[in-house]
Amino acid sequence: MKESKKYTNIDNKYLAMALSFLGLRFYKFTDDTGRLVYSFEKNDKFDLALHKLLMLKKEFKAN
Repeated sequence: MKESKKYTNIDNKYLAMALSFLGLRFYKFTDDTGRLVYSFEKNDKFDLALHKLLMLKKEFKAN
């Protein structure tokens, strides 16, 4: 049985804040290289929110 990751790390502050605005909570910490990382619980709600945000970014970038 394959164990899936429980958390997803994002190092982009603006993406993390957008996900937070949508109601997703994150943990903030410094990784091994000294960068600030935002860690979100990986679930269906997170996957949908991330997908929709990236699609919205792609749509606005095209115009």
